[in-house]
Amino acid sequence: MNKATIAFIVEGEAREPVIIRNMQSFFFKKNQIKIITLPVGQNIYMLWKILKEDDFETDIIEVLRESSPESEQILRGLSRESFSEIYLFFDYDGHQTNLKEGTDGLNVLREMLENFNNETENGRLYISYPMVEALRDLADDGCAGYTKCEIGKAEFHNYKNISAANSWMARFERYGMDHWEKILEVFAMRVSCLFGKENVLSFQEYRDKVDPGSIFEKQMNIQEGQSVFILSAFPEFLFDYQREAFWRSKIKKTRNQRVLCNKRI
Repeated sequence: MNKATIAFIVEGEAREPVIIRNMQSFFFKKNQIKIITLPVGQNIYMLWKILKEDDFETDIIEVLRESSPESEQILRGLSRESFSEIYLFFDYDGHQTNLKEGTDGLNVLREMLENFNNETENGRLYISYPMVEALRDLADDGCAGYTKCEIGKAEFHNYKNISAANSWMARFERYGMDHWEKILEVFAMRVSCLFGKENVLSFQEYRDKVDPGSIFEKQMNIQEGQSVFILSAFPEFLFDYQREAFWRSKIKKTRNQRVLCNKRI
């Protein structure tokens, strides 16, 4: 198996694979990289339960083989050694924990981020806030979409409908490079705002300050965890994966658009 084979472990069997196929067609087409998407078929909290039982020592590829019929078929003839890198993409979506009473879902996420922080070892975890549909929650003429950057937990249950009804482009499979360039620039503005910056972060500032763990901690400071700042995991992954030239080519604006947000970070 070519060393440039990477695994994307995702929560769902529908939307995430569509996004990944589209993203791959624009950003990995010319590279000698093979992406294999593996659906878990359950949320991150259920995966945590399985891994926690073995103190995160269990091979996550083997966990998928045993727990997901679809992934079991995809993984035939493959093992952990078949993949040079592993990335996990899950939703924050904190109200659907499926955890037993008394278990703190936020501490579960924190523990997952601590244990899945290296793509060449256990894997690197990325979280969409509040869920995968954050990718489409942006306006044609600015970074603030219908939800104005921030959304409360009470609205999570309706977020799919909200983001679809007010999206610049709701159909992930129809995204072109112009959509992705907008998504990337909006992510840079939003994450700069989340980190309290009036100017868009430079590439080096981004690398020094921003990672899935630091984003999570910033998110937990918003209204004491009762809201989240809308951020997609996919542009975050692309900026982490690519080099400085990619950042410079995609970021044209030097200031974020806090004035449009009408929210206090």
